[in-house]
Amino acid sequence: MTEITILAVSRISDGVCVAGITDDGQWIRPTRPNRDDSWRQLELDDCKDVNGNWIVRKGNQVKFDLVESIPKGTHSEDWRIGSRRARLVHELTEEEYFDFCQKHQELSLKPLVQTTSTRSLILVRPERFTSFTFQIETSREGKRSYVPRCGFVCNQRLHLNKPISDVEWRGYGRKYLRNNQRPAVKDILHENQTESYWLTIGRNIVGSTAYLMVVGVHLFPIRHFDMDFKRL
Repeated sequence: MTEITILAVSRISDGVCVAGITDDGQWIRPTRPNRDDSWRQLELDDCKDVNGNWIVRKGNQVKFDLVESIPKGTHSEDWRIGSRRARLVHELTEEEYFDFCQKHQELSLKPLVQTTSTRSLILVRPERFTSFTFQIETSREGKRSYVPRCGFVCNQRLHLNKPISDVEWRGYGRKYLRNNQRPAVKDILHENQTESYWLTIGRNIVGSTAYLMVVGVHLFPIRHFDMDFKRL
């Protein structure tokens, strides 16, 4: 069993994508590939203990039964899980969580945007947010889905309209979606009394283009919200 500090719990297809960092600083994405390995994710039950309690949450140290490293393309962090259930080791205090983010943050997103990189995960501390939106979007294929987004500045570079798949942030944004509101950044930060924040950023490659997404939102003081996996 391998201990991971969870830094991302996000919605992916009909399952969940989980990622975190080991004590020695290694990024890990526990996965359960489908039959032809065309799609990798965990099931919701993989995030629960033997008693059915949800334990895989940002800021929790969780032991996973990792049986095989299965890197694929830019997802060098993927590991296949075995049959033993995940086990909660420790829920970080606010001070421990803050210190962990400070210790493992990187200064820019260059490791993800470089075409030769095999990485797909990074933790950064943006200088500031520039926007937040919560809305229903329609894809080119005509599928409608709920997509929170944000803009932020990292290492003096502006990143616009990045999708957020963090399931807690999706849950938080439901009230704005219901009321068709476009909240100002200062209002969200004030509402949550936010003094510091970090983002876990993931990367997906389509063709020759790298697309960045926010897979973990970390606010301090700590804020937890109801998790949301619904498409609409």
